Amino acid sequence: MDPQNIPISTIFGLPMRYTVPLFQRPYVWQREEQWQPLWDDIKDLAGRLLTASSQDKVAPHYLGTAVFEPVSTDIGKVPSREIIDGQQRLTTLQLFLKAAEHAVKGAAQAASGDDEIRFLTIAAAQIAKLTANTDFYEETEKYKVWPTNDDRSAFQAVVDAQNGKDVVPQKSRMADAYRFFAGELQSWLALGNAPERARALSGAMHNHLRLIVLNLDHTDEPQAIFETLNAHGTPLLPSDLIKNWVVWECKRQGKDENKLYESYWRDFDADDAYWRAKVGSGHAARFRIDLFFQNWLTLRTLEFVPPKHLYSRFLTYAGGHRGGAGTKDIEALLADIALFAGLYRKVENGEGKTRFAKFLQRLKIFDFAVFQPVLMLCLSRPACDANDLDRVAVCMESVLLRRMVCRENTRQYGTTAVRLVEAVSSLPDDAPASPAIADYIRTHDDFALPSDEKFRALFTTEPFYGWFRRDRVVMILQAIEERRLAEGGKGEPVISFDYPNMQVEHILPQTWDENHWPLPEGIDRVTRDQRVHWIGNLTLVSKKLNPALSNVRWLDWEEGGDTHKGKRQQLVDHTVLKSNLTLAKDYENGWDDNTIVARGGTLFAEALKIWPSSFD
Repeated sequence: MDPQNIPISTIFGLPMRYTVPLFQRPYVWQREEQWQPLWDDIKDLAGRLLTASSQDKVAPHYLGTAVFEPVSTDIGKVPSREIIDGQQRLTTLQLFLKAAEHAVKGAAQAASGDDEIRFLTIAAAQIAKLTANTDFYEETEKYKVWPTNDDRSAFQAVVDAQNGKDVVPQKSRMADAYRFFAGELQSWLALGNAPERARALSGAMHNHLRLIVLNLDHTDEPQAIFETLNAHGTPLLPSDLIKNWVVWECKRQGKDENKLYESYWRDFDADDAYWRAKVGSGHAARFRIDLFFQNWLTLRTLEFVPPKHLYSRFLTYAGGHRGGAGTKDIEALLADIALFAGLYRKVENGEGKTRFAKFLQRLKIFDFAVFQPVLMLCLSRPACDANDLDRVAVCMESVLLRRMVCRENTRQYGTTAVRLVEAVSSLPDDAPASPAIADYIRTHDDFALPSDEKFRALFTTEPFYGWFRRDRVVMILQAIEERRLAEGGKGEPVISFDYPNMQVEHILPQTWDENHWPLPEGIDRVTRDQRVHWIGNLTLVSKKLNPALSNVRWLDWEEGGDTHKGKRQQLVDHTVLKSNLTLAKDYENGWDDNTIVARGGTLFAEALKIWPSSFD
């Protein structure tokens, strides 16, 4: 490699086309982490040039490293190089330069003096020379940077725009980058003396912004370099390294990498908003595409794959080093990845009203993604029809819900999920999955189903509110409500509620007082404060209704000659939830600590039907 210190005017000023190879990830830079720091650096550099005298030397600013590999080009065509490292940075610089060109042109159109217009027009022209090649045979040769497949149309739309108005309706990350830079540049130029600012900006672009460029020769291995040069910009994901390996293995096996990419991998890049979104929160947050590969490898290797070992485990499964003994057929491997990527979407999205779909929706609230490989595997089996999938849902959700309510240990669930995958994988192709899962539950302590007696004891006499996350409390109350609606309508519920945005209401308020809520005989304050948070004292109400119910008495009361509606009548007047209408009907004479116990038993009877102990 031959490292050189090169200003971006040399990189972009000469006739040259920098292409992004297929194995690279799509454009992923964002405002907070990359665009804003880049603009801050350029703004600081231009500011130093503004205040420097002709004798002052202004130090250059280094933007990082770029690695290029020469590419054979037909005679007469614009010379080309592949970007092995630095495509995010180079693409962003092109978007910035286009925004700068338009911003300076806009300032020229708003200027009044001839000299001011001339200086701004010259500066805009100088910047424009860095965004397009001239004298080319093919239209695509005009672009200084030529992104990977799924980024090309978005990049062209921005770079071909005549002004900022052309970019306004565009919806892409590249258009977002342009709009950010354009807005910042317009504000900066408007601070005063726009011609001098534009000249300083052009000077910064041409002479003072630099990259350390490494040009590869025929002895260097581009894919290996790509895997290691990730210290700058957005770190490479394990899935980016997997893509790199896949593309180069396609070449080694003599397969058409572009055809296989279009058939099996394109969705990962085309829908990067989905696949590169983070799942989870805090230190446990993971990029969805990496989580998918973790699940897929767990399913295929029958081992739990730690996130930090994802790429190395993939290499081991795929066949180790390129060309090594046992390397899998790359097309078959990609076909399997694509198949399970589609199934992963189904598991994660959980669309529909079947019992299995309901379980998928609730699994996200349980927050046990480790069981996704089990469900992906079930969906992949022809013998797992709709009835079998519904039985799988009842088995697994009953265990997870009961163990959650009974405060059972969950630390071993990663191992449990692998064992369930192994149990289903060992079945004949024509065998359903639910019997094997039910049998595992009956025979293994790590996923044992708590008894009805234990389930009842903790469901009815232990705090729910304040112990479980709010969304889990809502999930349980929602499940009971949906069962009542379905049972009453002898079919699927016909009413749909915005359950996630409903609020958990304490029927007997948390801040109760003895004037409105007197203590029954034999109940002390400590006992009441505990029962307030039991399931029997909780219900769901809308955000709009919640303030009207807060701390209100249960029954109507007279005060100052006026009748005030209590909580019960407010529910009758304003709710359509069957659980609330049943609550108002069953307890029309009052509400206290004893009725909390009674209603807890009623809700448990419903829970027993939703999450049974027998799967026969």
